[in-house]
Amino acid sequence: MSLRLIGTIVSVGSFLFCCVILLFNPYTNTSVETDVFTSFTIMYLLPMLLTCYSSLSLKPLLLMIGSIWALPLSLYCLATPGVFKYLVIGPLLLVSISFIMFKNKRTS
Repeated sequence: MSLRLIGTIVSVGSFLFCCVILLFNPYTNTSVETDVFTSFTIMYLLPMLLTCYSSLSLKPLLLMIGSIWALPLSLYCLATPGVFKYLVIGPLLLVSISFIMFKNKRTS
């Protein structure tokens, strides 16, 4: 599989996983509060859209920026119990993919 495809799958998968746990929170029966949704949108969903674009267009710098942008919130969620801790997987994989893309560009 190419790095482009792997990065796109990770970005879209992380985006969809975050949307699902925000809209269908398994721990409450109420809808998510507006400020929580806004902060997740700015700190996680927008970077995942950026990483999806940068994976498709093979721009490792944008991929690195997007994954580092999403990393603080995902590290915060890593300390929480439950399914929210799995949000850290996407940004960590995207950072490693961007390093591999940088390495491949330098050797080419």
